[in-house]
Amino acid sequence: MYKVGIVLFDDFTDVDFFLMNDLLGRTSDSWTVRILGTKPEHHSQLGMTVKTDGHVSEVKEQDVVLITSGYRGIPAALQDENFMSALKLDPSRQLIGSICAGSFVLHELGLLKGKLLTTNPDAKAVLQGMGGDVQDRPLVIEGNIATAGGCLSLLYLVGWLAERLFDSAKRKQIQNQLIPAGQMEIFETLISETIQSAETAYEHRLACESDAESLVV
Repeated sequence: MYKVGIVLFDDFTDVDFFLMNDLLGRTSDSWTVRILGTKPEHHSQLGMTVKTDGHVSEVKEQDVVLITSGYRGIPAALQDENFMSALKLDPSRQLIGSICAGSFVLHELGLLKGKLLTTNPDAKAVLQGMGGDVQDRPLVIEGNIATAGGCLSLLYLVGWLAERLFDSAKRKQIQNQLIPAGQMEIFETLISETIQSAETAYEHRLACESDAESLVV
């Protein structure tokens, strides 16, 4: 049974958290989900209250850590030293993901230094100004780290997670309940190809880096 932690903070984007939590909550036999924050409860951008299951420092005990988003919440979280210092993440043993502006947190922690990432299109310029190598892609994979840009890209992020931990059958089990009637084939092609494209792009970058190192040697 895997342990999944969703990182929350005040002024989080409602759809990003609730859709993520719902998608993961549809599977109770493969992982447990804990909502982690700095307070007993956090309030969304639209005023919804969500109780946390533990402190954000518990991320170090999770197999998977997912960072939520919020156009007001993220800037405040980045300035919160207690929040940022508690995020002890290790991509060598954890799967780590973010939705939309959640990639700002991973970037500021140094986990994506010199690597590619994506975010909400409206936040692209700001993240670039902070030094992020932002791609116009719905999903960017860097080893055990995945960033997703745009709320609906949660299908790709959770799909990536399900395939990494299990297989495509697990991904379909999660996503198929959400697909509009009559469009199963369209969405399956879109989701599977998006995840595969992101994985292939990462493998290609690794190969190019390896070739470059060999030339230098």
